[in-house]
Amino acid sequence: MSSADLLRNILKLQEPEAALACRTEGRQPSEARIIEANEAACVLLGMTREELLARTPGRVITNFAALAEGQSLFETGSRRIEHTLCGQDRATPVEIRSHALELDGDSLFVIILRDITVRRRREMQSDLDEQRFKTLYTLSRMFDRTEEEILDYALVQSVYMTDSRMGYIGFLDEAESELRLRPWSVPDLGECTVRNPSRAFRIDGAGLWADAIRERRAIITNDYHNSPDRRGTPEGHVPLVRHMNVPIIEKDRIRMLVGVANKDEDYTDADAVQLALIMERVWYLIQRKRMEADLIRAMREARQADRAKSQFLANMSHELRTPLNGIMGMTQLLLGTEGLTDEQREYLRLSLESSAHLSGVLSSLLDLSNIESGGTGLNCVDFDLPAIIRSAVDPLLHQAEAKGLRLHCRLGRGFPALVRGDAEKLRQVLINLVHNAVKFTESGSVTVSASWEPVQNAPERISLSVAVADTGVGIPDDKREAVFESFMLGEEYMTKRYSGAGLGLAISRKLAGIMGGTIGLESRPGEGSVFTLTVPLRHCPDRADAGLAEQKARLNLNILVAEDEEVNALATSQLLRNHGHAATVVDNGQQAIDALMDGGFDLVLMDVQMPVINGMEVTEIIRSGAAEGIDADIPIIGLTAYSGEEDRKRFLTAGMNRVMTKPFDAWELLDAVCTTAADRPI
Repeated sequence: MSSADLLRNILKLQEPEAALACRTEGRQPSEARIIEANEAACVLLGMTREELLARTPGRVITNFAALAEGQSLFETGSRRIEHTLCGQDRATPVEIRSHALELDGDSLFVIILRDITVRRRREMQSDLDEQRFKTLYTLSRMFDRTEEEILDYALVQSVYMTDSRMGYIGFLDEAESELRLRPWSVPDLGECTVRNPSRAFRIDGAGLWADAIRERRAIITNDYHNSPDRRGTPEGHVPLVRHMNVPIIEKDRIRMLVGVANKDEDYTDADAVQLALIMERVWYLIQRKRMEADLIRAMREARQADRAKSQFLANMSHELRTPLNGIMGMTQLLLGTEGLTDEQREYLRLSLESSAHLSGVLSSLLDLSNIESGGTGLNCVDFDLPAIIRSAVDPLLHQAEAKGLRLHCRLGRGFPALVRGDAEKLRQVLINLVHNAVKFTESGSVTVSASWEPVQNAPERISLSVAVADTGVGIPDDKREAVFESFMLGEEYMTKRYSGAGLGLAISRKLAGIMGGTIGLESRPGEGSVFTLTVPLRHCPDRADAGLAEQKARLNLNILVAEDEEVNALATSQLLRNHGHAATVVDNGQQAIDALMDGGFDLVLMDVQMPVINGMEVTEIIRSGAAEGIDADIPIIGLTAYSGEEDRKRFLTAGMNRVMTKPFDAWELLDAVCTTAADRPI
């Protein structure tokens, strides 16, 4: 077999890959002479064998000189070089290998070309799939972005993934009669010189771009110039070569229209699918954001309605507290008179207890409203701490016994008897915790343990800890925060086994926070839970209430009572006189100023709501020193039927030394009068 036949067979064995044999004859590889080629090389390069044999590698392989890198023989070794053959009609991606060959003492090199068009397409499709996944994933994480940011990102990705040079996104109105553009893009803003570009376009009478709306499907136009449906573009618009747009349809209505233009190659159905996948996700995201905006708006309206309800409750509270204060005051005065029979005293005591209970109901109702609106504040009083704790436990003893549970209450040694704090909020939180413990415990026990410790660098303050431990169902780790949210229970199945709206713990944590405390939780499912309330309190020295009241009552103060309600004025002034004080009554703010200018008063009981000049304005006038002859530092106790924390702060800011909420009992008023007067600096 001749060397020519052997070489021809070697190249034939390389098929289906294209193969060329070249002889350098002292030239550079790019200028070598092609001496043989197989059939696959002729097909790949689009030439006959005779045409190839008349050429050099540099003339048939694009940029071959750079590939050869100045070698005397083109040798790639184990390398595979990816390259592109640029023909007249198309560009063909290839993989190139070359090996030196000695044949009958002749130095040759064989170039092997593999068409990798199919592989490149698979890789491009894979890259496109990956980019689409990244785009959809990124869109799913953009819920906190604005609608404009979402649309801008989606448009950029749509243009990129379809290899386009420009694009737009528009929204249709309810009647599908008008398209309003949101974002649009062109490769260079300098290419678009349209003056005052419109954002709104009518569908009726529109040209090619509206076919997607009329036909309710994707429309591809790869020869825009010769399309019979085109209506032209505004002067200065970027020239259109190819165009594609896709409608986004939901529930038989077109919601959006997305379009791209001027791809270098023809648009295909695959491009339309890419656009649809991206923009359907965009529409879903925008719908969610709009629903969220509607929900926020509804919540805002609900909060406004809640504030209106709170204002209504506050007004009703004022209207009820004011006469109730008169009832309680007159009842207490009557109880202090002589000649009453035991039966009459019992009736009056029951009347006073009922009035106090009604006052408590009003306070609780207003507190609930204030918690919901964020306006609840502290109402600090001196109280018997052990009694408050037991009052939260004792009412639940019967319920625990009915379930066969043991309910214990344990107080630590040296437990303080008298403290100052918000007794009602403390009691309410403890009732909620103990009630929940009994409710969610089927067997075993519930133990309430209270302890205290002094606060460092504040000897008059203590830190109270009350732990409510049960042997109930327990709470999983992932539900421990959820149980403190409104309308939440510790387990999903608990909603089927137990009644309740799930508000107790949420309100308890809020109340604990208002008191400056916390509620902690330790729990194991199936073994039980321990809720621990920790709150700061002020320790008060032990005292005999009646003896202290008697002692303070002997101060014999001259007091101005500014009160426009006749019954309240009578009850308050007579109470003061019965305990050794002198009381002068005025029924409006101007009379209060006139009386104080005459002098001789030690303290003022100032009703906040009065005619002519209200109590807060009178206080501000006094504190300013503008009223001649009035002591600007005279103690002032505000009397009000408004119990909100914000109201209390306003009155104190105006200059009142103390604020008392109606209705109040006799001891509270006398104690406040004497304490305030005694606190006045000499």
